Amino acid sequence: MAVSGTRIARVESDSWQLVRKADGTVARIGVTLGDAAGIGPEVLIQALLHTHMHRRVELQLFVAAELAPWLRAACERFGLPLVPRKGLPGLALIAVGQPGEPGTAVPEPGISTLRSRQQAFQALEAMAHAALRGEIDAMVTGPVPKGIFDHLDPRPPGQTEFLADTLKAPRFAMMLAGPRLRVVPVTTHVALRDVARLLTTERIVNCGLAAADALTRWMDIREPRLAVCGLNPHAGEGGRLGDEEARIIAPAVHELRMLGLEVDGPVVADTVFHRAITGRYDAVLCMYHDQALGPLKTVHFHDACNLTCGLSVPRISPDHGTAYDIAGKGIADAASMIQALLRAEAIAVPRGPTAST
Repeated sequence: MAVSGTRIARVESDSWQLVRKADGTVARIGVTLGDAAGIGPEVLIQALLHTHMHRRVELQLFVAAELAPWLRAACERFGLPLVPRKGLPGLALIAVGQPGEPGTAVPEPGISTLRSRQQAFQALEAMAHAALRGEIDAMVTGPVPKGIFDHLDPRPPGQTEFLADTLKAPRFAMMLAGPRLRVVPVTTHVALRDVARLLTTERIVNCGLAAADALTRWMDIREPRLAVCGLNPHAGEGGRLGDEEARIIAPAVHELRMLGLEVDGPVVADTVFHRAITGRYDAVLCMYHDQALGPLKTVHFHDACNLTCGLSVPRISPDHGTAYDIAGKGIADAASMIQALLRAEAIAVPRGPTAST
């Protein structure tokens, strides 16, 4: 496993003080590697070396049992001490499933296999059930291909939907968050031609409620301010460029306001992100994937992370994929994984909401 820390931005928080909950116990954070053939293992090790987070919390690293010896050796090689069992501050390997033949299970960097995808699913499933049992306070998921769910019927679109179903979330949404901008796509991985058909007032309301809940519970914002984008150019221009704003989006904005939220919309998408970056809004609800992620990645290409709003246990992941093309080369940028770990640490212990600024 090649690891290089040269591209990581400095993290100011280097405290080794234990992060404790209200009852005095140490915060517990679960982590998965994702597909071990991708960059997940190397960016996680870089992030731990950089943040020393494993010295402040109980970090439970869920991994398929057949990968545990390889990962244990990698941790020892890079000076990441392991604790003998969970329940102690430090880094604990939680081996799940049955071990295979020694030496045969470690994937080659950059080459995803059926076995490596099965290993990724085993770890994710085990961590999700640990969260359901109340054994961890936050989850950090490594990057995976969609193929880890091919054996399930119905097949969830991704980790977000799988976790929401496992944790029985009544509503959920994906929030991409950086230090200056937060966006919430109402529809995610669907063809652009299908967006208008899939948009509903209920779907927008659910995303707004899930986002507001995350901003309040996890980011300490007492009165979150949301902007809801229009679907069409100029937010439909009074119906001349489409009726989705009047027929679907405006009723959702009205309903969210009736539920007590501070919401503007439908707003014009070509100006709202500037207003969000300069402090007018705490998050922007967007109608489709690229409407949200284009602005987000322009501002936070390396330092954004992905939160699943609406879960009983917060889930955060780096805002990138498996990057098989550079896996094992020691050039993967760990900045997004650093942000994911630090965000998980910050929200694992609720501090109570503060006034929005």
